[in-house]
Amino acid sequence: MALNFNLDLKFTDDQYFPTKEKKSGICIHHTVGGSAQSSFQWWLNDGNIVGTAFIIARDGTIHKIFDPASWAWQFGLKWPNEKKLKFEKRFIGIEIASEGGLTESGGKLYCFDRISDKTEKSFSEAFDFGTSYRGYRYFDMYEDAQIESVINLINELCTDFNIAKKIPGKPLEYYGNLLENFEGIIGHAMVRKDKSDPIPNISFYNRVIAGCNLNKIDISNDGREDMSPAQIEQLFSENKEQFIIMNRAAGNLVKSLLWELQDDNRETYIRLKNAVPDGHIVNYEMVKGNDGLVKLAAESLGFKSWDNNKLEVHSA
Repeated sequence: MALNFNLDLKFTDDQYFPTKEKKSGICIHHTVGGSAQSSFQWWLNDGNIVGTAFIIARDGTIHKIFDPASWAWQFGLKWPNEKKLKFEKRFIGIEIASEGGLTESGGKLYCFDRISDKTEKSFSEAFDFGTSYRGYRYFDMYEDAQIESVINLINELCTDFNIAKKIPGKPLEYYGNLLENFEGIIGHAMVRKDKSDPIPNISFYNRVIAGCNLNKIDISNDGREDMSPAQIEQLFSENKEQFIIMNRAAGNLVKSLLWELQDDNRETYIRLKNAVPDGHIVNYEMVKGNDGLVKLAAESLGFKSWDNNKLEVHSA
C-alpha cells in the first residue's frame, strides 16, 4: 500500500532541479535542526538549491519536498565536478528531523554547539556512542515513529525506482569515493568524514537493515587510509576544542579550512593549538600531508594572514 505524504512543505520548481533522473541510491541524513518546518525554511533561505526529497518529522510524518525523481544538492562533496554531479543526481535524499550531535559541558548536554539555556538537552533524549564519533559522543535520539517511517519509505522507494537493497557492510565507516558507483542505501557520513549523520547507533542501522531486508556489501578501502579512524577522531576532537573557543565566525572559517585540507584528494591534516579565546588567531602544526595546501586553502577562504604555524581570520 502506498504511503501517505504530507505536502505542506513543498519546493517550487525554481527551488530544486525538476529534471527526471535515473535513481540508483538512497542517502539517509539528519537535519541538525529543530522541526521539519525549520529545516525546510533554512533550505528556502539558503538560495543554493539545497535539500532532500523527503523530511521525516519527529512524529513520523513524511514530508515530500519535491518529486524524488528530480534532485537538489544534498552531499556537499569535494569531488571533481563531473563525478559529484553524477552522484548527486542518482541519489534520493531522506532527512530525519534531529538536533544531531550534542556537546557536553559542565555535566549537561547542548545542541547546535551552543551553550545556553535554550539549547540544553536532556541525557534521557540522547544516544551515548561511548567515545567520540566525528567530534561528538552524544546524539539526539530518533523517535521510534521516525525510524519506522524511514524503513517504510526506503521500501517504497526501492520498489518504485528499482533500487538495489544493499548497504555497505560497516555502516559507521567512512568510504569516500569508494562509493562513487555504489548502488543501494548509504548514510551521509559514509561519503564525508566531517559529517556524523545519520546517528552512529548500530541499533538504528540494524533496524533499517532488517526492516528493509538489506544485503551487507563488503567495501574495501584498498589501504588508502593512512591515518586510522581512531587517529582521525582524536585529531578532530582536539581541533574542535580549539575552534569552539574562538570567535564563532572565525572558528567556523577555521573549521572550513580543516575540511578543505582533509577531502578525498588532499588528505592533509593539521593540529590546532593555542587558540585565542573569543579571538581570531589560532596556531597549528602539521600532522600529515602537504603543508603548502594550508596556505592555498587559507588564501582561497580569505584569511587575513597565515604562515608556517599561525592562522589569522579577519575580525568583523
